[in-house]
Amino acid sequence: MYSIPWVALLIVPPFLLTAKYVYRLLLSPLSSFPGPRFAACSKLFEAYHVLIKNDWLETLEALHQEHGSVIRIGPNEIHFSDHQFCLQHHKRADLYKCDNYYGILSYLLGGFADPAHHKNRKAIIQPLFSGRTLADFSDSGMSAHLDTLVDRLSKSSNDTVNITHTLWAFTTDVMMTYVLGIDPGYLKSEDLKGVHDSTRAFSAIDLATVLRSMPPLKMVFDCIPSLRCFSPLGWIDQKISNNLELIKSNSVHKKTEKSVLAILSQQLPEERVLIHELAQAVFIGNESLLSNLTVLLHHLIKNPECIGRIRAELDELDVGLYGHRIWRDPKVIRLKYLTSLSFTLKLLEHDPTLYPEPLKFKPERWLETNPDSSAMKRSSVTFGTGTRTCLGQFIAQQVLRRTVAALVYIFSMSFADELADERGGYTYLNTYPKKGHEGYLRLHFTPRFSS
Repeated sequence: MYSIPWVALLIVPPFLLTAKYVYRLLLSPLSSFPGPRFAACSKLFEAYHVLIKNDWLETLEALHQEHGSVIRIGPNEIHFSDHQFCLQHHKRADLYKCDNYYGILSYLLGGFADPAHHKNRKAIIQPLFSGRTLADFSDSGMSAHLDTLVDRLSKSSNDTVNITHTLWAFTTDVMMTYVLGIDPGYLKSEDLKGVHDSTRAFSAIDLATVLRSMPPLKMVFDCIPSLRCFSPLGWIDQKISNNLELIKSNSVHKKTEKSVLAILSQQLPEERVLIHELAQAVFIGNESLLSNLTVLLHHLIKNPECIGRIRAELDELDVGLYGHRIWRDPKVIRLKYLTSLSFTLKLLEHDPTLYPEPLKFKPERWLETNPDSSAMKRSSVTFGTGTRTCLGQFIAQQVLRRTVAALVYIFSMSFADELADERGGYTYLNTYPKKGHEGYLRLHFTPRFSS
């Protein structure tokens, strides 16, 4: 019987690894692009800076400053900071996503790598986040949650409010009510910190990095779907699973022609896939709304002249119709200055050639009175671009505009301890922070009107 010499078992693996790294460094089609040699050899370069150093964004910025607009950040990956190229690339109809990056979402809309699969599923889901469905929710469910938010903050007058926890509860209530038809009532909880922290078992950024950097682990997630319970979406899966019959019952009795669940149930008969698709919609919505609202409040407080312009617009509305609950007025979302608030992605949209003074909070740059506003809007990728544009952009715009209107109109806001926040680097502005690196925005809210 033929047997492999034990010496070969010791020699062959190191030889193959050496050959692989030599190919990546010297012979790969990407070998001519500049970048760290370690990055050319292994995705562990990225993993190190995300999981250990927690400075991946700063590292990318430094590498672009050193090597230019195109750098190599992995064995099979190059990174661009050229804004126009990124826009052209992402508008391609045949754009494929990185399968490793999306990992456990590979059979859901947000994780489809294949553009044809994404197009088919998107056509099914897109109507659920616009039109009559969204209009009905804005007039009822969203306004009711804003009532609760304002009432809760009014009772905390002049106290220090952890607005991160409060807004997380608010946005989660909004998204679960809209997508699932059930109100979890997190905003009415006495222990907002406890509820918030119970959902932070694992960082979304860490998980995405692990899947990007270590393809074999992604394969393990594919083979063992139950591991998803340890992901950032696991708690939402459980919430939906525990209430699935109630969700289905509410869906049947909805006044709108077709509810989110009714349409998805027809297209996704497998219960596990249905639950995961719903969870994905809730997670992406509540976390992105939380991040954007935090950034908005931070910059508004630091730029009180912007608050003044928003209040001037709101004062033109007929308060007699809605009392001081001005956010219930449907004309709120059509106000020019309020609706012009927009925030740019850190790398792509801090291009001074497209956005002069990109680090300044200047909402007026988006108004029609600015001759460059049309060109800037065409270049904006706040909600993505091309065929991968965010489905939830319309509900996001509704929530952001109405919430800003409510808080700016009803309250005078100030930082609880701005010096401490500044010394800490304003960490509450970080999007999807790693567990243990979260920052919390703490504010004072003083009602502008008597009860």
